[in-house]
Amino acid sequence: MKNAVIAVVSVVAALAIVAGGTVELWNGTGDADEGASGVAEGSSEIAPLAQIATAPVSEGLIYAGEYRNNLHDVDTGMTLFWQNDASILYVGLISPGTGWIAAGFSNRTGKPGSNIIIGAVADGTVTIQDNYGLTRVLHLPDKLSSVLAFGGSEIAGETTLEFVIPLASGDAQDTTLSPGQMIQVILAYQATSDGFTAEHTRYSMTSILLDP
Repeated sequence: MKNAVIAVVSVVAALAIVAGGTVELWNGTGDADEGASGVAEGSSEIAPLAQIATAPVSEGLIYAGEYRNNLHDVDTGMTLFWQNDASILYVGLISPGTGWIAAGFSNRTGKPGSNIIIGAVADGTVTIQDNYGLTRVLHLPDKLSSVLAFGGSEIAGETTLEFVIPLASGDAQDTTLSPGQMIQVILAYQATSDGFTAEHTRYSMTSILLDP
């Protein structure tokens, strides 16, 4: 696994150098520290990163400056990264555990109707599932997944998940989102279990502003 991670970092670094830049792992502080492990220990406030012209790549590793926006949630200890254009939402998550990790998106308060993406990394394999919130406590898999791309990794006891979804998939089970909209986000993770039916270890609700 270590060799695979190093290989991915090397490829991304090479691409960045060709483009005239550098690449560094996100360390959760808002600073770019070369060789950082990806540990998310940042502030509890929204901290916009540098304005990025290119879209994030969902390979399961998050780099400083890869996303325009990030939020460290003190209730769960999770860090959320996001960026969008007119039609696509790019999301990155880091949790302080090795079980499943999830984020739900809605244009209203509460779990019902939320578009919930849940993923897990086990033995280097990433599994992801598109769910929808049915009741205050229940969510079920969508009949049609709207996840366009995804990747994940486990490093130093933390799980990283990246995925891409449309703002408006046209699926009746998905919430329709719009650029510039303030939306609700559900964050949750399981500390040790990769089974999607295992109850969350921590859970919270927050809100973010999508890029205009």
